[in-house]
Amino acid sequence: MSIDGIVGFLFIALSVASLYLLVAVGLSIVFGSLKYVNMAHGVLYLAGAYIGLLIASSNQYGGLLGEAGQVGLGWGFIPALVLTPVVIFVLGIVMERFIAKPFYERDLLDQLLVTFGILIAAQELVAIVFGRTGTIYPRPEWLTGAISLPVIGTPPGMSAASTIRVLVVVLTLLLILAIFAFFKYSDYGLAVRAGTEDSEMAQMLGIRVGRPFLLIFAVGAAYAGLAGVLGGSLFNVTSGIGMEIIIPSLVIVIMGGVGSLRGTVIGALLAGLFFATATELVPSMTRASIYLLAIVVLTLRPNGIYPSTEIGQ
Repeated sequence: MSIDGIVGFLFIALSVASLYLLVAVGLSIVFGSLKYVNMAHGVLYLAGAYIGLLIASSNQYGGLLGEAGQVGLGWGFIPALVLTPVVIFVLGIVMERFIAKPFYERDLLDQLLVTFGILIAAQELVAIVFGRTGTIYPRPEWLTGAISLPVIGTPPGMSAASTIRVLVVVLTLLLILAIFAFFKYSDYGLAVRAGTEDSEMAQMLGIRVGRPFLLIFAVGAAYAGLAGVLGGSLFNVTSGIGMEIIIPSLVIVIMGGVGSLRGTVIGALLAGLFFATATELVPSMTRASIYLLAIVVLTLRPNGIYPSTEIGQ
């Protein structure tokens, strides 16, 4: 394989890992800080994909919208990339207040069943409204083809690296650095870490943990919504993508070490590498590759790759 081919392969792996990571990081920090299993996190990815699609383009849909003609604002990809996380951030606040918070003290099984049911119901609702046919995001011309920089054009070795995949990887890198910085340097991040260690003691010391927990839930939601837009630019948008993303993302969280951001990052990178390798060598095993990887990792390290007792590490 040529250098260009290797670089192209790596960006396929990194872009897939980025999508999983943006979703998994929300699952990880919510479970690590709140001990809440949120399978409805897949709804946020699903909502992000469709809201972004409505902002970016005007399309003919099936379902209940089949008779409505062209539906959508048609503002383009960049407005969708900017506005969708804001909308999903607000949706995350609503979800935390009215769905998640009443179940914080309930058993994990109760949380799992309720949030999984919400995901299934949401997917069926989207299928009824939009139909079950896949839809593709429109890409601006500068996002098509190999990456090309001003003056120098396509960098050496990058002819097989598509611009959209490079964008996905770079955006994810910046966002993951931001969440690490949030936990390490911000007052809210420190409050979340203190509340995770001992919520009652933190409140006795005057630290209000409710608002930081709400913020971190909403930030995780915004990340999932952004992943929905980025995922829609790489793959078809269908009513079933919430389930398709949430199960592997949960596996990645467990494989990395529940509550460990570093472990989640490593787990996502490994999952992306296995996904891309299977796509090249054994396409029929592409989705199963992540689960096979998890079996091996958890056999060797039952507590995950990077188990952590402190959220944000």
